[in-house]
Amino acid sequence: MSIIPPKRYQSEVVNKTLEIFRYAESQLQAAADEDSRRTASAFNGCVLLEAPTGAGKTLMAALIAERFAQPDHRHNAKIVWFWFTPFAGLVEQAKSALKKDFAGLRIRDLTCDRVAYSAASGDVFVTTWQSVAARNADTRKLRTSGDTSLSLDEFIPELRQADFRIGVVVDEAHHGFTKAAEAVRFYREIMRPDFTLLITATPDDADVNKFKQAAGLATLHRQSVSRRDAVDAGLIKAGIKSIAYLAPDDQKTLVDLPATALEDGWRTHNAIKTQLAALGVRMTPLMLVQVGNSGKTGTTAIEDAKTRLLALDVPEEAIAWYTADDPNDDLLAVARDESKQVLIFKMAVALGFDAPRAFTLVSLRGAKDTDFGIQVVGRILRVHPKLQARAASKTLPESLRFGYVYLADAENQTGLTHAGEKINSIQTQLSGISPYTIVVKIAGQNEVQVVQNGQTSLLSRPYTPTVWQQPGQVTESELKSVQEEIQSSSTTPLLLWPELLTPSGIKSRQQSKVSPERLPAPGYTFYPLRENSPRQFQIERLPLTTDELLKCIGARVNLSAEVLNAGLRRSVRITRRTVTDIFADHEAMVDTVQAKLSSAEIIRRAQRVLTDPGFIDPCDLHGVLLARLRTEYNEHQGIGFNEEKLARALNLILATYLHLVRIAARTCAAQFKEVVDAAVLPPQMEQLANAPRSPLNLYGVMPPDLNEPERKFAELIDADTSGTVLWWHRNEPRKPWSIGIVLPNGERYFPDFAVGVNGRTRSAGVLLVETKGGHLLNSDETLEKIAAAHKSYGSPVMLKRRDDGSFWIVRYIESRNRIEEDQAFRVENMAQY
Repeated sequence: MSIIPPKRYQSEVVNKTLEIFRYAESQLQAAADEDSRRTASAFNGCVLLEAPTGAGKTLMAALIAERFAQPDHRHNAKIVWFWFTPFAGLVEQAKSALKKDFAGLRIRDLTCDRVAYSAASGDVFVTTWQSVAARNADTRKLRTSGDTSLSLDEFIPELRQADFRIGVVVDEAHHGFTKAAEAVRFYREIMRPDFTLLITATPDDADVNKFKQAAGLATLHRQSVSRRDAVDAGLIKAGIKSIAYLAPDDQKTLVDLPATALEDGWRTHNAIKTQLAALGVRMTPLMLVQVGNSGKTGTTAIEDAKTRLLALDVPEEAIAWYTADDPNDDLLAVARDESKQVLIFKMAVALGFDAPRAFTLVSLRGAKDTDFGIQVVGRILRVHPKLQARAASKTLPESLRFGYVYLADAENQTGLTHAGEKINSIQTQLSGISPYTIVVKIAGQNEVQVVQNGQTSLLSRPYTPTVWQQPGQVTESELKSVQEEIQSSSTTPLLLWPELLTPSGIKSRQQSKVSPERLPAPGYTFYPLRENSPRQFQIERLPLTTDELLKCIGARVNLSAEVLNAGLRRSVRITRRTVTDIFADHEAMVDTVQAKLSSAEIIRRAQRVLTDPGFIDPCDLHGVLLARLRTEYNEHQGIGFNEEKLARALNLILATYLHLVRIAARTCAAQFKEVVDAAVLPPQMEQLANAPRSPLNLYGVMPPDLNEPERKFAELIDADTSGTVLWWHRNEPRKPWSIGIVLPNGERYFPDFAVGVNGRTRSAGVLLVETKGGHLLNSDETLEKIAAAHKSYGSPVMLKRRDDGSFWIVRYIESRNRIEEDQAFRVENMAQY
């Protein structure tokens, strides 16, 4: 029998669940036909045990499994249990706990013990759904008979023939159970358990109802344990403090928040270690560090965290780490090995491992999900056995009654506070026996019937489980409806000129490309360039040598006193927000701390700024800027920085002022860029024979690639009756004949339209026009374009189309760094724009 004495609330849950199961067992024994067994199990054969992490769910589940397997005066049931863990990595942990503490349960190996004649009541097979109900080679081995053991599909029926009941324990995995069609099918068709026990720390009504439907259950009994019960018993901590860090928006990415969180976490860890020593408790606490999938500098997240910990003088031999990909240290061994003070782990390990030595957790990854927040809290919620007596008697010092979570990402705090609310929402409530099944005798044979309106039936009336439909599966009625809709629809897929897809059509098309006087494709025609229209435009380009550009940028970078002071910064003052207890009223205390700057992030951002002007070698640009900074610091201010400190100051300046180089590059590019003739316009354009005509387009036809705002603008200027518009041209991007403007990064910008304007005395009589949707109006790309100007044609007019269909000219407002509407666009005023 179990060597762990249960707490009072644990005994109440165990006894109440056993009452339900034994009632179902009495009905199973009274009526042995298959329909009756299904009915009895559907109403009283499934219990959900929900309790906070650390409240002893595994203990209660194991006690239920152990005691139910033992005969008593009420029944003589024999039962074999199948215990499902969420992850394969937790199988051995569950086996170890059951074998160590529950003598009434016998752990069996599913790979080799599938022999019915050697089974005994209380046998437990610990596994995962993936091991028994997935489409892979390992699963097929378990589902195939061998020389020494039966397949699962044969083993379970043989257990039934040997008068064994089948029991299932599902640890958390019921959350994903309904998403796995193979698992549902295996549960309902092969396993068909008489008894099912679900255990969870993260109850979700939607998941519970889906499981109930998938499993074909009529009633799912819930045994709920409140957090307060476990706190009063000394099993879990009284509360969790959540500490998050808030940096100014313009400095958020420059601050090394992970280093700050780790430093505070390590300080708290050492304070707890000192407190334990003062109490005479011989125990080394454990600090957990949760990381994401990768680091920021090409290293792994584990390596990043370890480097930061070593910088805090954490002994290297005291650091352990574990990921599914790199299981360097055994989790159970680390939990007990007090030479290890820090465990670094990834998200996937957050579910299910026990670390009773842990008081402190530092989270370096983003996760706002409430259920995941519950798992994070669960890792530090348990009270170590050496402290449980003091915790129950309320004699522990305040600092040891709490767990501490340090969050490098402040947005995670919401997930933790919601987790606290969800855990608090579980109130102690014990379910009783469902009274809706009763044993009746019909034609001299016992039968389990469902009571309806207080009455039984004289005829056989078995329970019929609900039909399970896999999420996303289309039913026959839905499929028929879609087919009828398609058949009745007059819309057919539009395929233009299918003859082009025939071998002869493709061959003709290929030949036409190389023929100097080729014919248009079938269904297409040529539209010639109008007479008396421009034949050629001008395009901008940068000079072949960048020497003068580099000198210009080096001289024009605005190294003001404010900018130079930013290069001397060593830390940033940030806000620290502490939620005093996520289970209480979420009262927060706010203070400020000095946070270190992130060297890796500063270098990364500086490199991005240096590579932004794509027409300049970043190494050359770095040398020019470093020379300018050397002059400013060492000659003008007499600071005397060496090359290493100068380089750090430059990186910090560039990382802080992201547009510093771009502004200088824009000015210099405008000063040195050249204007050359683009290629001659094509003499004709190939388009569909029935394409919409355009009276003022250079080719007399509406281009096919216009979006809605572009097409509306083209129709607007086509409708001009004032004689203002002479012609218009769709300026396609990156064509040899296109009008291009050089941007500060060296890329070219191709405005949407070139318009010949009557009476426009500047810009060669040409007005460039760009249309923008409202959602793109203040993008970085648009902000660059609105400041651009062509040396020959001037600045393009940028237009936004309102919902009422009118076009408005937009302008850049420097004080707000925003693009806003300025005035209504009028075709007759185009000469003055």
